[in-house]
Amino acid sequence: MKIKEATFLTKEPLGLLPFYRDGLRFPVVTAEEDQLVVQAGDTALRFVRWELGASEEEAESRLVRSYEGQSTPYYHFAFNIPENKLDEAKGWIETVTELGMEAGRDISRSEAWNSDSVYFMDPAGNILELIARHTMDNGIQRPFDPDRDLQCLSEIGLPTRNVAYAVDHLEAIGIGSYQGRNDSFNPVGDEEGMFIVVQPGRRWHFTNLTAECYPFEVFVEGVGKLFLAEDEQGLKLQRN
Repeated sequence: MKIKEATFLTKEPLGLLPFYRDGLRFPVVTAEEDQLVVQAGDTALRFVRWELGASEEEAESRLVRSYEGQSTPYYHFAFNIPENKLDEAKGWIETVTELGMEAGRDISRSEAWNSDSVYFMDPAGNILELIARHTMDNGIQRPFDPDRDLQCLSEIGLPTRNVAYAVDHLEAIGIGSYQGRNDSFNPVGDEEGMFIVVQPGRRWHFTNLTAECYPFEVFVEGVGKLFLAEDEQGLKLQRN
């Protein structure tokens, strides 16, 4: 599953500009008061302005109109890096920001996925991850280069009150489960791109933050544009 575009809500898009442009060194596509768009490898990453209490007339996009909560949205998403360059990527990101820690460790090892990750946060409170998936044939024989080696957005957290219901709907449009079904934690997609479908309240690794339901939009190659939000039943999925 290739995520070509992803759109998230944030309070101040321009406040993220130094981090994504100067820190992560992503090329800037658009930098305006209402939106920031950067190119994260093969994925266009877009942050649109959300303001607590804004009227429906002021909310220009479906995504902004869809969220009427009181808490500021935050998301979890990950970028693929070459599978043999985690240590070099870690050394680089430590010059940009502080890494998340857990039990005295700053590297997360997953035996089930055969992967290694580091976690960190952007100024808006989004939880970012660099993941080296050793199941992928994407190793390189040169030094890690952040301008070239943050390859794509490969994970987005998708909290929802009814995991099985959400997975059924995603499988119906061709996005199948990754490593089997589970009613509380059920990734869908593949190593190139996946949604991490989890129940709200689950703690995100290497942080003190829990999974919460906030809407977002993506464009998935071969599937189309998806709008994902939460309603009374669970996941509200619109495809167009």
